[in-house]
Amino acid sequence: MDHQEEQHPKGAEHEHSHPEKQPKQPAEKRPFHKHIGHHARRIHRNVTKYLYERDTIFATLWVFIFIFILGSIPLNLGTLNPIKLAMKDFDMNDLSYAKLGKGSDSGIDTNIVVINIGEAKRDTIALMIEKTASYQPKVMALDVLFDGPRDPLSDSLLSKAFKENPNLVGAAQYILDTGTHELSFSRNYFKDHVHNYGFVNFPADDKESIRNFFPVKKMEHSDSILPSFTASILKHYKPEAYEEMEHHGDHMTMINYTRRATQYLILEGDQLLADEVDGSILKGKIALLAYVNLNPYNIEDKKFTPMNDKFYGKSWPDMNGIFVHANIISMALEDNYVKKLPLWATILIAVLIGWLHMSFFIHYYLENHIWFHLVAKIGQVASAIFFVWLGLYLFDRYRLKVDLKLSLVVIIMAVDVIYFYEAWAVWMHKRFNYRTVFKPHHH
Repeated sequence: MDHQEEQHPKGAEHEHSHPEKQPKQPAEKRPFHKHIGHHARRIHRNVTKYLYERDTIFATLWVFIFIFILGSIPLNLGTLNPIKLAMKDFDMNDLSYAKLGKGSDSGIDTNIVVINIGEAKRDTIALMIEKTASYQPKVMALDVLFDGPRDPLSDSLLSKAFKENPNLVGAAQYILDTGTHELSFSRNYFKDHVHNYGFVNFPADDKESIRNFFPVKKMEHSDSILPSFTASILKHYKPEAYEEMEHHGDHMTMINYTRRATQYLILEGDQLLADEVDGSILKGKIALLAYVNLNPYNIEDKKFTPMNDKFYGKSWPDMNGIFVHANIISMALEDNYVKKLPLWATILIAVLIGWLHMSFFIHYYLENHIWFHLVAKIGQVASAIFFVWLGLYLFDRYRLKVDLKLSLVVIIMAVDVIYFYEAWAVWMHKRFNYRTVFKPHHH
């Protein structure tokens, strides 16, 4: 009996021998803001744990060394030509026009009136100039290059129109004398008869998008300058806008396109001569006389611009040259210039971005190598998307051009450079007792 009384009930024995089966208290739920904070601290540790390690700094340095070496190799392989040609005329900011609708909400610039001269001969162009002048625009500009003499009567009429209108700006091209290295105007038979003229050259060739222009060209051995077509127009229309443009000097200046051809007032020359237009819209304005072609399938006298709907692999030029000049004038009158980060800032941003990514990649390479490739690829794609979006946002919202191509290249190369750096660091450790976080066959 005593023995039996000392025995514990079966249920009690089970309860004491298996304490883990006891009912658990419900876990306390973590507030949402603490949950987010926990993950933020975790991400912060993953990025910064190896941030100040010498290996991270040196691995980042090796990325730029490889970029410099690869950029210095003169590759001319036939298989790379299609890629090279496709990427040569590509700029991330073109997406602002093609996909984000930049400039679509800009109103018509009433300061500028474009007069379509069509295929008019020289005598008809002279009549158009005289008719336009009768409506008292503040400045006129003729975007036509005259190569040489034609019919004497037509030439004399056009020469007379140039001489009698001191507010008329003619077009020319600048050329560089290879012997004296001096700049001069050429390609305008009537340039000696025009009171004012400016060059219409653009830095890009005919197969590239026109993104930049030279406000002026400076003589090498003198203080004199050659004004651009738009600078010469602004000098007579709004001197303070001309002074601001001249301040940009003989440097490529980015064009901030804000309007397509349809966002400018266009008059037909034939209707102008027939008094079928309201000439009052010309009084006190800028009258641009030029060839206008709004047919999207007719590429005569058209240029590629960032406003092309096909921003990549474009096949049709989209804008007449006169509308490129009009956009430059609109930019100057609205003081709407694009600000561009200097080269040193672009390199500094690439170094900082590369440094942060290298620290993040090394953390997974050493401590979670099984996930390294997946995390690295996701990180590269996410970073590329973010930095492309950031560049577009800054350009569209603040007119700030930030060139992040170097940063993207650094991110792409960082993963492969880690493998090279590991081998180099381990070899240095064995040979010279180099201190490194990498160990032989650490994974």
